[in-house]
Amino acid sequence: MKIRKISASYIFSANTGFLKNGILSLCEDNRVLKLTDTGGKLTEEANLEHYNGILCPGFVNAHCHLELSHMLGKIPRNQELQGFIESVIPGRKADAEEIQKAISKADKQMREEGIVAVGDICNNPDSFAVKSSSRIHYHSFIEVLGTSEVSAERAFRNGQNLVQLARQKFSLNASITPHSAYGLSESLFTLIREEKSSSDTMFSIHNQESGAENDLVSTASGKLFDTLSKLGFDLSSKTPQHKNSLPWLMEQLPRDIRLLLVHNLYTSEMDIRNSEAENADIYWVMCPKSNFYIGGRVPDDVLLKRFPDRICVGTDSLASNDKLSMLEELYVLQNAHPEIPLKELLTWSSLNGAKALGVDKWFGSFEPGKKSGVLLIENADIQNLRLKKESRVKVLA
Repeated sequence: MKIRKISASYIFSANTGFLKNGILSLCEDNRVLKLTDTGGKLTEEANLEHYNGILCPGFVNAHCHLELSHMLGKIPRNQELQGFIESVIPGRKADAEEIQKAISKADKQMREEGIVAVGDICNNPDSFAVKSSSRIHYHSFIEVLGTSEVSAERAFRNGQNLVQLARQKFSLNASITPHSAYGLSESLFTLIREEKSSSDTMFSIHNQESGAENDLVSTASGKLFDTLSKLGFDLSSKTPQHKNSLPWLMEQLPRDIRLLLVHNLYTSEMDIRNSEAENADIYWVMCPKSNFYIGGRVPDDVLLKRFPDRICVGTDSLASNDKLSMLEELYVLQNAHPEIPLKELLTWSSLNGAKALGVDKWFGSFEPGKKSGVLLIENADIQNLRLKKESRVKVLA
């Protein structure tokens, strides 16, 4: 068996931390054979590759909308959530060939940026063909959305049909997920809760991306309520719940399912405590560049400090981002929260994301048997173990 040995200034894996001048041994199919701690003392060895930089496992993008890739540069910045929604809905319409080319280009960009697994949100089958032939592992979250009580059954069955199409025709991992607390009627939540199958092990839900989301749920009013009404959403069944959107959302969901809660910009400490009491298997997904694009802010440090082992990172879509790069997301998080060490940032973008998507058996760390991908982070601050604006990713395996 031919073994490839790779060394670098530091090798990082969530299960070992940083190993100075460590050696990563790979089998011929790029599966991890072993990770050797040299104690920082590297001796010359035949066929040993050595790089200046940081080796880490492939990135796991916990939240993306590949089907919106054709909207790159078409949505104005800083509109807040309600303005973004108002722009995205008509922006979805485009030439089918343009949509497919953009999806294929975005998939290629993610591979070049070292992304090995993605939690991808789908409202239609546009991305299925590209994902079925991609080297990236995708889980397709088929999003159900509908505020009308009378059309709940139709919305749910449409979602089920998309799941079956993804699984049977394209051999994709796929499951239903609710869009958000504000985007579904209670009848639609009931259908999701009561008809959950044994294969539905996780939901990925947009959570508190805007203060207006809390207003809509709490008071049945506000900017988001007005925007959705203007766009023709039937909000007649939305009544004041006198609580923030996350506590109300938790009441609508089954307890025996893993939750990926995405964005979390307006999630209070009380919301966090309440959600913990309802479900112990929650991952908090941060999409900092998208958050800056839409609303000019990132989550505060309550979640980041309290749940470091439950934080994941995503890129969101090219409708709200200029590039699908996990390294750039980490750089933004580092600048917003300089106290966060690189060790945590890299764990969030690798092993935590893999655990959230249920693929940590194959991805997320340099452990024997895993085919996690091997990335070299170049132009980092090696002495202080921090990212720089010039830092780049090179895919080695």
